This record gives sequence, structure tokens and C-alpha cells, in this order.
Amino acid sequence: MKVRITARARVQLRGRKAWWAENRPAAPTLFEEEFYRTLRLISELPEAGVRWPTPRNSRLRRVLMAETHHHVYFHVDQPGNFVVILTVWGAQRGRGPSL
Repeated sequence: MKVRITARARVQLRGRKAWWAENRPAAPTLFEEEFYRTLRLISELPEAGVRWPTPRNSRLRRVLMAETHHHVYFHVDQPGNFVVILTVWGAQRGRGPSL
């Protein structure tokens, strides 16, 4: 299944990738590597992760990137046959994003 990444998620990804590279010298590419593994998982198994419905999006799901402690929030667009990545959010924040 194809994957689309929203503009919001792209901005977040660039920021997280840069922060990780600068602040995690022992594993500067870990965030990027784990994100791409997560993309592969979601594209192959769009039912991955857990359902995380909100009042505005009953189809929302999220997958935890366990090594970097970030959630990838997404939904599946069945008619278009693609996955939409909405946001990447630090799990350590203790609250979810506004979606």
C-alpha cells in the first residue's frame, strides 16, 4: 500500500531527525532508520499498531517506534488504497497530539 505523509508530519520529521542527529551522537541516524522501518510496516500491514479513534477521525491508528519513543499517527484511505501519516509525536509527552 502506498504511503502519503502530510505537510505537518514532514515538518515534524525534519525537526526530529535534526534534533536526534545533534543530540544523540551514539546513534545519530536511529530516528530516521526506525521511522523508515515503521513506514515499511505500515505499508505492508496497514492494520498495524492500535486503533486510536478521535471525535474527528474514527479511523485513526498509531504505531509506537519503541527505540526512539515516538508514535506515528495514521489512517488508511480505503478508496484511494493508501496510508496517510498525520503526525509523529513523542510518546514521552504524556498526552497525544491534537488531531
